Amino acid sequence: MEEETGSDDAITTHEQIFGDSSTTIFKDPGVLSPDYIPPQLIGRNDKIIELGKLLKPIEFQLIPNNGLVFGKTGSGKSVTIKFVMIKFMERLADRPEFIDHKVCWIYVQCKKRSTQTAVLYEIITQLDSFSKIPKRGISLDAYYEELCRVITDKNISLIVILDEIDQLKGDDILYLFVRSAEMQEIPQNHFICTIGISNDGDFGTKLDPRILSSMDFQEVIFHPYKFNQIMSILKHRVKLAFNEGVISEETIIKCAKDAAQEHGDARRAFSLLRSAATLASIRGEPKITVEYVIEAGKLLDQERLIRIAIGYPIHERIVLLSIVKLTKNNNKGTDSQKITSFYNTLCKELGRDPLHRTTIASKFGEFKMTGLITSAEMKKGRGGGWRDIKLNVNSIHNLEEALYDDDELKYLIDVNPSFFRNI
Repeated sequence: MEEETGSDDAITTHEQIFGDSSTTIFKDPGVLSPDYIPPQLIGRNDKIIELGKLLKPIEFQLIPNNGLVFGKTGSGKSVTIKFVMIKFMERLADRPEFIDHKVCWIYVQCKKRSTQTAVLYEIITQLDSFSKIPKRGISLDAYYEELCRVITDKNISLIVILDEIDQLKGDDILYLFVRSAEMQEIPQNHFICTIGISNDGDFGTKLDPRILSSMDFQEVIFHPYKFNQIMSILKHRVKLAFNEGVISEETIIKCAKDAAQEHGDARRAFSLLRSAATLASIRGEPKITVEYVIEAGKLLDQERLIRIAIGYPIHERIVLLSIVKLTKNNNKGTDSQKITSFYNTLCKELGRDPLHRTTIASKFGEFKMTGLITSAEMKKGRGGGWRDIKLNVNSIHNLEEALYDDDELKYLIDVNPSFFRNI
């Protein structure tokens, strides 16, 4: 029987387990969330005005402009659009003479709803929770007809915000949206306006020319935040998020500098602050120090690598899973020949045709460039290839679990390299 150590006094209260939380670091952690819409936006006045111009035609009984909003991650695109939409709804409520029916706006994250039918289902169910439209199994036209029915029955016009629109598989719905009024599929003087958000500045050039012509997108470009802008944003959020005196100017500067170096990514600054504060809270510390920000940065970098890994296409993920299985039980690296051999085995287990070995070889350089693996230099010639390949993650287990979240890869959980003689 295992001997207990420490005090003999029985633990009977939650304070004994979790500690005294009477002095907390956080006042309102929600203001550091990427979904938080602040009462004022810092450093984005010009973009607020530009986005307002997209909607201004409604005040003259005209259809608003479609828009494409570009900028790097963390440059404030989504939060600014949501801020403008909230203010625009206030404007219409204050001036009902602008339009004789209701205007609704719907935000859809296309990375989560990447098919056209999924986007339409999301819009329909947000507008009408009683709609009996099935989640899947019917045609795109059927979803579109249901959307037009909802718009007609509820007597509304619609502004659709498609975040990460470049992740949308297909663009037919954009054409359907813009032609809905012209084809009289929705009531007269009603509209479906589209505002797309993308990190890909070339996205517009990839669209079907007929869609580009019909939609006449107005482009709004967001430039990365500068250091002084991030500092101002952080100081404003810190007052709302934390109790007084728990964070120093030096710590805020550290967060702002890191975010400015990360192409002006304000989200990075919020994540650093939130993670650093969480670490300090868990450890019972009364202040958020620079050291906690440094530690939080390392953790966030590891999370970023896992997000990159699970974002790869299926064959790249099978290659990564091969590396995981070959290296997880020891600190020794492996080589490209063993990985390729085991990758072929895993593809066979899944009933998939493997990619050619030269294609697989090209993936190792990509993984090294993104920081997912470390490796000795590639050797050429007979018996050459990538040597001493190791995963550059703190927890191989976390990466493996993330890869198994895939409905297909989960069937490889029990496949072990030791089962095969040629590995």
